[in-house]
Amino acid sequence: MKKNLKEQEYIIASLKIWEIEQSKPFTQTLFKSIAHWNLLLLIAESTYFDKNYSFEKFCTLISNTVSSRATIQRILNELLELGYIEKHLHHQDHRIKLYILSATGRDLFSDFVNSETEIYASYHKNILE
Repeated sequence: MKKNLKEQEYIIASLKIWEIEQSKPFTQTLFKSIAHWNLLLLIAESTYFDKNYSFEKFCTLISNTVSSRATIQRILNELLELGYIEKHLHHQDHRIKLYILSATGRDLFSDFVNSETEIYASYHKNILE
């Protein structure tokens, strides 16, 4: 079988990230399910791009084959309880609750992004050498 250095380096980098992710509560939550990943990424988008996402918006953005409305609500409650997100009232319609990363959630998400970027940058460096 032909050895593919690119694929081998990718696997090594991915397994390194996986090992790190398993040791941190935030990334354990982030990768608990595809629905968790989708929801946290959308909340990060709402936070960093001022998208003003609500529960209803999450329900339209996340396919019902990935997550039901009840599961989205359960995950939002879980993330609120963990302190990773906050909910705020919409400035025009107080019936609508908007979700963003909390200060803790932003710090943890930033740590996650930095860790992934560093490991994959190392992967790309090894491939180019």
